Amino acid sequence: MSGTKLAGLAVSVALLLSFWVGTGQAQVGYVRHLSKLRIKDLEGLAMRLQRSINPEKYACESYFDYVCSRNKPLFSIMGHMPQMSELFQLMTDLQNDPEQFEAKQKLLDFFISCNSKHALEDCYRQTFEYFKPLFGYIITKPLLEGSSHELDDFLGVLDRFVRTAKNDFSSHPILAKLSTYKQKFKSPKIYFHAGDLNREYRSLRIYRESYEHNVRNLEQHRKLNSTYELGVQRTMLDWSLYLHQSRNKPMSYYYSTFTVHLYMTLFNSTERQRDFTRFREAVECLKLPQFVNVLDEARMLAVIYLKSFRNAWRDYSSWIVSQPQNQEIYDQENSILQKYHLNNKRLFFTLYAQNFCEFGKDLAEHVFYLGLNQNPDFFNIYSCGFQTENPMNCV
Repeated sequence: MSGTKLAGLAVSVALLLSFWVGTGQAQVGYVRHLSKLRIKDLEGLAMRLQRSINPEKYACESYFDYVCSRNKPLFSIMGHMPQMSELFQLMTDLQNDPEQFEAKQKLLDFFISCNSKHALEDCYRQTFEYFKPLFGYIITKPLLEGSSHELDDFLGVLDRFVRTAKNDFSSHPILAKLSTYKQKFKSPKIYFHAGDLNREYRSLRIYRESYEHNVRNLEQHRKLNSTYELGVQRTMLDWSLYLHQSRNKPMSYYYSTFTVHLYMTLFNSTERQRDFTRFREAVECLKLPQFVNVLDEARMLAVIYLKSFRNAWRDYSSWIVSQPQNQEIYDQENSILQKYHLNNKRLFFTLYAQNFCEFGKDLAEHVFYLGLNQNPDFFNIYSCGFQTENPMNCV
């Protein structure tokens, strides 16, 4: 894989999002039981993971083969396509929404033009990719109606990350930006008003009978005119979509996705400023294979993701024991997951690993999985035996 694609990965996974969603539970006090909705969604997540894991492969020999070689992995970070059932429901909600405006009509006209040329599922996917801000509109609309547990909990995990990271990074500008974005995201709906969406797509021309023209116009719009490709609007959109995608998930989901990539954002900045000689010594200590060493960006990402995984695992482990109710939630979730031969720690490792299936076995094993391969809990959970070498202290 080229250095350019790896560099693109480092940028694309920057400010992703989220946190444990306690729908139907008290915000304060001692939480004693998971809601029925939380239990149902946890069982659904477990069944999907169970179908994606390949039990014929040995996790200790190749974790990539174990989590990536069977069926479609459960991608869990923003940037990947939602499940078709979720897309169908969002499109239905958008179509049935009583507010009528020009941008929504252009979305529907594009969908009609696509369906004359392509299969229905392909048109749902294309419509989502080209009109993401309108999906942000329908997702955030309910957040205006009183207090939202999902939004409050999402902001809570972001706030905890900023507080924890400040102990190591003090006044890093990324932490200041995240604090500012957290304040803005308290009212995400303000970024998806019908009037703003009409202005976003005002210059876009869509024809029901001309799918090819529509695609060209949309590509041109996205490159030259879209206000949701960069800046605060893009962050609000990404966070809104992730908030919807991550509702009712366990904490092991959020720390293995959102927190990892927040740390990646920090280390992507700090590691590139390190003294080259000391960085080279760290890479040599890690004993990276030659094909990684000859590519500067691969070496850099290996260190960035090692440190990001390590810190996210530390924070998750600390969360479990930080309050009695956290330990109780953790134990209750494990009792539910047990019948699927899973637990929260397995969820953490699997969800983290499956986000890199698309980059192939070599890069996954030697760049993104370094933290997994050096984690004592990973070795214990999968019965890999005693680890004689642990180069975690190299970086």
